[in-house]
Amino acid sequence: MFRSIMFVFLSLLSQFSVALDYTQEITEQEIQEKISAFMPIEKKKYFVTVTLSNPIIDLLKESDEIGIRANIDASAPGGIKGSGEVMIKGTLDYEPKKGEFYFKNPTIISLAIDKVPKNFTPKIQDIAQAMLSKVMAVYPVYKFKDDNVKHKLAKAVLKSLEVKDEKLIITLGVF
Repeated sequence: MFRSIMFVFLSLLSQFSVALDYTQEITEQEIQEKISAFMPIEKKKYFVTVTLSNPIIDLLKESDEIGIRANIDASAPGGIKGSGEVMIKGTLDYEPKKGEFYFKNPTIISLAIDKVPKNFTPKIQDIAQAMLSKVMAVYPVYKFKDDNVKHKLAKAVLKSLEVKDEKLIITLGVF
């Protein structure tokens, strides 16, 4: 008898929690617009100036991460000036109190820059990495709207995040 009651209770509880789930799709274009809005970004350190601009977003299905390809320009005293491309990969982190998603753990996976001595490349990469970590922690990639009842309910727990059909599929819920 107890088992039957417990089974019914757990079944109802699982039905209830599924009913409170909320799924949101975020397109590459939406993320592109958010990230493009705060670029170009520039950082000066050790007399070296690094600028990132023109980001192109790529949702990575195989790892459920976000990839960003961007232009990179660097300059240093002595007439050193170069430009190239940087590839960045990172994850999304959800802040339930704010209802916002942030690009976290940005990692430079490749850096190609011309007209710069090879011994400057690690310094440029360090500056770009620090700049990305700081900026991406401040600007949300997506924010739930406070005037949307479903969005208010969704400000709870991130249940899953996956990339499918060039969209981020985010499921949130109360439990």
